[in-house]
Amino acid sequence: MSTFYIANLLEKLPQIPTTRMVHNGICIWVVWDGELDPGIPTMLEDYGGFRIADAYGQALWFFFSEEGLRALGRIQVWGKVNAMRLFMEAVPAAMLVSPKFERSLTMSVELSRQHVSPGETLEILLHPNLKQQLAHLPGLSGQHTKPTMGLARVAFERLEADTALSYDPGLIWYCVLRPLGDPLSRNTAEGWRNIAEELLDIVERLGVKFIRHEGFLIFELSGLRKFRSWTRDTIARIMRLKEEGEQGHYWPSVMAAASSKGRTLGKDLPRRLGLDWDQMSPDYPHMSYRSAFLLGDDFIIHEARALSRGINVEDWCNVSLVQVEGAEDAADEEPKGELAVPLPSALSGGDAKPCFYCGLNNHTPRHCPSKLLSAPKPEVWELFGDVDMGGLEALSQGLDTALAADFATESARLLAGNDAPSLFYQSLFETGMPFQTRFLELVWRSKGKILPDGLAQLGQREGEFFWGALAALRSDDAENYEALMTQALGKYPRAYQPKSLQGFQAMEAGDWTKAVYYWQESGRQCYTALQRGYFHFLEARAAEIQGDSHSAIAHYRETLRENPKWLEPVYRQGVCLVKMGFIDQGLQYLLPLVTADAPTFNRVMLDPELERGRLQVLAALWRVWSAAREEARSRLATLAELTESVRGRFLEEDPYLAEATARAEVLTTLGKVSNYVAFKRLVNGVDAFEGEVKKAIEVELAAMRAKQDRQVEDLKGIQREAAWFPFPTLLREFNKDFNYCATRINWMRTSPMDEAANFRKSRESIPEVDERIQTLRTRLITLRLVRDTTFFTMLFGRNFMWMEVASLGLSLVLVPLMVYAFQRFGQGWVAEMVEHQKWQLQKGLVVILTISALALAAINTALSFDSKKRKLFKLAEEGKLPKKKPKKPAKPKKKPAPKAKAAPKK
Repeated sequence: MSTFYIANLLEKLPQIPTTRMVHNGICIWVVWDGELDPGIPTMLEDYGGFRIADAYGQALWFFFSEEGLRALGRIQVWGKVNAMRLFMEAVPAAMLVSPKFERSLTMSVELSRQHVSPGETLEILLHPNLKQQLAHLPGLSGQHTKPTMGLARVAFERLEADTALSYDPGLIWYCVLRPLGDPLSRNTAEGWRNIAEELLDIVERLGVKFIRHEGFLIFELSGLRKFRSWTRDTIARIMRLKEEGEQGHYWPSVMAAASSKGRTLGKDLPRRLGLDWDQMSPDYPHMSYRSAFLLGDDFIIHEARALSRGINVEDWCNVSLVQVEGAEDAADEEPKGELAVPLPSALSGGDAKPCFYCGLNNHTPRHCPSKLLSAPKPEVWELFGDVDMGGLEALSQGLDTALAADFATESARLLAGNDAPSLFYQSLFETGMPFQTRFLELVWRSKGKILPDGLAQLGQREGEFFWGALAALRSDDAENYEALMTQALGKYPRAYQPKSLQGFQAMEAGDWTKAVYYWQESGRQCYTALQRGYFHFLEARAAEIQGDSHSAIAHYRETLRENPKWLEPVYRQGVCLVKMGFIDQGLQYLLPLVTADAPTFNRVMLDPELERGRLQVLAALWRVWSAAREEARSRLATLAELTESVRGRFLEEDPYLAEATARAEVLTTLGKVSNYVAFKRLVNGVDAFEGEVKKAIEVELAAMRAKQDRQVEDLKGIQREAAWFPFPTLLREFNKDFNYCATRINWMRTSPMDEAANFRKSRESIPEVDERIQTLRTRLITLRLVRDTTFFTMLFGRNFMWMEVASLGLSLVLVPLMVYAFQRFGQGWVAEMVEHQKWQLQKGLVVILTISALALAAINTALSFDSKKRKLFKLAEEGKLPKKKPKKPAKPKKKPAPKAKAAPKK
C-alpha cells in the first residue's frame, strides 16, 4: 500500500513573496489508491472548490467557507453506496494571492508534515478548529476516532452525515445587465435593442427567467456550472459581435454578478449592489474575486479599481476568456494579448473624485502634486521611452510602498528625480499638463495666435499682482491670494488673466458654476484663437470631471475649431468616449495619435482616466506594440546584415568603420528595450543608418572610380613613356609590374561592387596598385634617361653626319679655291706653297671642320631636342608616324617534280 506525503503537494505551490490578499478557508487533502472516481472532483467543484495542487494519488482543494463541509457531507452520503479507497482530511488553511493572481496555500507546520495511506473504505476527517462551522450545518456532525499514524497530533473527528438531507451547494448568483445608453433615446435605441436581444438569447437558452426594469436586465443563476456557462457564452458572444464590425449587433454593455447571500432578487437590486455603473468596464462581467476564482483556469481575472481596491476576495473585479471558443480556424486567428501595466494603487484606488489637474482620485485638486511643477516637461515621454516595460510592475509596486510611507515627501522627491520610478511618477502628471497652472502661465506669456505653435513664442511676464496670486494659489496661501487678486482686479478690470485664475480657485473650492463662469468671462475678454480655445478647453474639462462627457466632447470640438492643429482636444475626445463606455469609438481617436507620435503610446498606456476601458485599451495597445516589436525584430536582423556589410566592405583603419560600428552598437542596445517608443526609435534609426551606409558606399564607390580613372591615366602615361624605350627586352620587371596594375584595374572596373568581398578587395587593391605605379614611375626615370640619351644621340649623330658631309665637301672645294685666288691676285708664291702642301693643309682643314661640325651638331641638338621630342610624341599620339611597310611574304618554293619510275626490265 502506497504512502502519500502532503509536503509533495505543498512543494508544487508557487512562492509568493508579496501578497495581494489573504483569505482563511478550508483545505481538503484528498488521497486515493488506484483510480479516483470522476464524481469526486466534480462534486468538489460544484460546491465551490478549486484544485490548488495535485500529484499522483493525491490533491489539495480549497474552499472559501463552509461549502467545503457541505461537499464532504455529500461525498460521505454518496460513499455509503459506492465503495471506494479514499481518504479526505479537512483542515484550516489560508490562501495567498499574488499581485498576478497566482494562488498558494499556507498551513501550520504540523499539518504540512503529514503522511497517510488510504484505507479500504472512505474516510473523512475534520480538524477540531472546524467544529464551529460544522455546528451551523444541519445533518453534519463529528465523531471521535482513533489517531491515525502519520497525521498531525490533533483531535481529528470523523465526519458523519445524515443521509436524509441533500446538502445543496447553495451557490446562487444574481446577475444584472445594462446596455449603455437610453433605450428610449433616438441615438442609442437601435444599438440598445440589438445587444439586449443577443444577451437575452443566452439567458433564455439557459432556461432562466429575467426582469427588465429601467434599462436593467436582472436574472438569477443557480449553480456554478450555469454561472460558468453564462459567463463564457456572454463574453464569447460579445467578442464575436465586435469582430463582425458594422455587420454585427455589437453595443457596449456593463454587467455584474453578485452572490445571493444577504441579498434578494428584485427590481431595486442594481441600486442595492452599490455599484457606480458609469465607471464599470463594458463587455466583461464584474463579480467578486471569490466568484472569479471559482470560474477556473479558462478565465483571466482583471482589476476593477474604479469599483474597489482589490485587497480581499469580496472586492470587485472583471473577467475575460483566455481563448474565445468557436473560432473557425485557430491557426489563422489573430494573436491576442494584453499589456501588464498596473498603476500604483496608492494613486488610482482613492475614493475622491478625479482631480481636475491630473485625473487621479487619491487627492483633491487643492493638494495636487502637479502644483509643485513650474514648467512643462515634455522630455519625460522621451526618457520614459527608455524604460523597459518588463519592469513596470516592479516600479508600480515600489511606488506603492514609497508613497504609502510618506506621500508628500516622496512625491516631491519623485517629481524632481530622473530615475525610472521618477519618470513613471512624472508621466502620470504630464498626461494632464494642459489642465494645470503651469500651462496657464504659458498661455499668459504666449505671443502666438494658435495652439500649439503659439506656445513657442513666449514673452516676459507682464502685469502685476496676478503673477503673485498664481504663486499663492500654487502654494495654497489663501490669505495672500485674496489680497493680490483684489489688487489685480482693481488694476486690470478688463484683463482675462485675473478672471481665469479665479476660475481655478473656484474649481479647487468645488464651485463648478463659478469656475465655468469665470472661464467664460475670460474667453470673452480674449483676443486670440489660442486664448479662446484654451478656455473652451477648460470648460470641457470641467464638464468631463463632473461626468457630463457629451458636453465635454462638444467643448473639445469647439477648441479644435479654434485651434485645428492642436491634438490635445482630439485625445480628450477619445478619453471621454472611453469614460462613457464606448471603448472602440474612443480608440478610433487614440490609436491614430499613437501612430503619428510614438510617445503617445505610453501616455495612453498610463493614463489613469482610461480606467473604465483599461482592459480593452491595453489589448488594443498590445496589438500595436506587438506589430512594432515584430518590425523592430526585422530591423535588428537588417542591422546585423548592415553591420556585416560595413565590416566586409570597409578596412579596419577606415574612420567610417569605427563610426558605423559605434552607431550599430547603440541601435542594438536600443533594440533590447521592450518599449514601443524604443521600437519606433530603432526602426527609424535602422532606416536612417541603412540610408547612411548606402550613401557612404556610394561615396566610396565614386572615390574608388575616381582613383581607378587616375590610375588608368597614370598607366597610359607610363605606357607612352615606356613605349619609346629602345631596348624592350630589358623591360621584364617593368612589364611585370605594369601588367599587374593593368590586370587589377581591369578586374576592379568589371567586377560587381554590390558584393562586399569585391568591394573590400578593390579597396585593398587600390593602394597596392598605387604602390606599383609609384615603382613604375621610379623605374621610368631610368627608362626615360636611356630613351632621351638614345634619342639625343641619334639626333646628334644625324646633325653631325650632315655637317660632316658638308665640311668634307667644303674642304675639297676650299683648297683649290685658295690656290686659284692666290694666283689670281699675284700671290703666286703662296699659291705655290699651298699647292705643294695641299694635302697637309686639307687634312688640317678637315680636322678643324670636323671639330666645328661636332660642336655645331651638339649645340643644334641641345637647342632643338625638346621641341623635336614633343613633336615626335605628338605625331605618335595622333597616329601620324610613318608605318613600317609589311614584308612581302616569301614565295613558296616549287616542289621538284617526282622522278619517273624506271620501267621494269623485260
